[in-house]
Amino acid sequence: MRMTEMFCGVAIAAALIFGGATQKGGVSDVVAQLAALPLLALVLPDIGRSLAGRGWIAALLGVSVAVPLLQLIPLAPSVWNMLPGRDAVADTYRIAELSPPWLGLSVAPWATSISLLALTAPIAIFLGVLSCHAEERRRLMLLATGIGVATVLLEAMQIVQGEKSALRFHSDADVGLFVNRNHTAAFLYSLTPLAAYALERYLSRRSTYGVLSVFALFMLFTLGLMMTGSRSALLFGLVSAALTYALILGDRLGGARAGKAAVYFVIAPALIVTGLLAPYFGLTQIIDRFTGADIAADARWTVFHVSFDTMQAFFPFGSGLGTFDRVYPLFEPTSMIVPAIVNHAHNDILELAMELGLVGVLLVLCWLAATLIAAVRNFSETDTALRKERFAALIVVGLLFAHSTIDYPLRTSALAAIFAMCCAIVCKNRSSRSARRDERPARTELVHEL
Repeated sequence: MRMTEMFCGVAIAAALIFGGATQKGGVSDVVAQLAALPLLALVLPDIGRSLAGRGWIAALLGVSVAVPLLQLIPLAPSVWNMLPGRDAVADTYRIAELSPPWLGLSVAPWATSISLLALTAPIAIFLGVLSCHAEERRRLMLLATGIGVATVLLEAMQIVQGEKSALRFHSDADVGLFVNRNHTAAFLYSLTPLAAYALERYLSRRSTYGVLSVFALFMLFTLGLMMTGSRSALLFGLVSAALTYALILGDRLGGARAGKAAVYFVIAPALIVTGLLAPYFGLTQIIDRFTGADIAADARWTVFHVSFDTMQAFFPFGSGLGTFDRVYPLFEPTSMIVPAIVNHAHNDILELAMELGLVGVLLVLCWLAATLIAAVRNFSETDTALRKERFAALIVVGLLFAHSTIDYPLRTSALAAIFAMCCAIVCKNRSSRSARRDERPARTELVHEL
């Protein structure tokens, strides 16, 4: 095992185990960031070779770090007071009879500093996975899958023990390793394609036991999704399963005699058993949340409208990375106050546009364009293993991006780590010949280990 893989494993495991909270700057986030520091120290000296021929990636990473740093540069009160959206901030100091301080583009420098530090683990994991070989990346996926299995078992024990369970580490509302049930659902549906690719080579057409093992794992993830009680679990879980079968497992499970036997004797019974068990594990609760006035009365719509007004007020410079919960109350009308603390916009694109301004919008558009190009090109990839690996990563990236338009999954260190790992895999955009040359050292090291 190379040092890169080992440090990547430590960083990913720490992020998944400790990074389930949504509030930045907590002890759990600090643990994830500290665990990523050795990996960052290992990959930074070699960053030139890792990003060779990938200038657009280097540019996106550089801008993502540079913009929050620029937002921290102090400006005289006479300067920042002229910036869009600062009237409410200036009024606060005037009402409190305080002299306005020197402030940067960020209205809350400490919050921006904490959010900048939160980028440490995702960036380190992205660069680390980018330097890993195929077998190393597969083992990292298996590591994440193992933590996913532990999450489902923890989730079940929490439900059995009730709200006061000692296994709820962050709060009484914990679901598995996460504070938010939607984020637990995002973690589990993200693991479906990653586990499928990591275990796909064991699905020999002559091995019914291999098929049985994989579908037992998927049944566990499906029931774990149902236990979250999250609507996104049902929506994105179904899409994840369908895309995983179509792009990764379909050719393994069809066509041959053993493939038909797997369908008749493994897949169909597994689907039937899962369908029968799902109502007892929370499916009924999820369906109930889709009916009645729940969706119409969802506070997300109110938060969205206020967040959009806030974004317009601070555009095009933004209020500063991580400052949403500081500036949102300044623009929240009394008639639209919701009975809860609003700490995020439930739309990461809108929140980035509010915090980073025009640069945030451009970053999202550039990343989205690059991802779409990589997805289209991957259909012509001749290396089957590389194509399936990228499709697994693209499924995760696409689903988490779609989920981010109605929630904030990437604001957690755990899901940001999964996202960073998958983005790195998508960026392994090589021809089949260069891919084989890249994997040769991994095979050599494996022979030496054996």
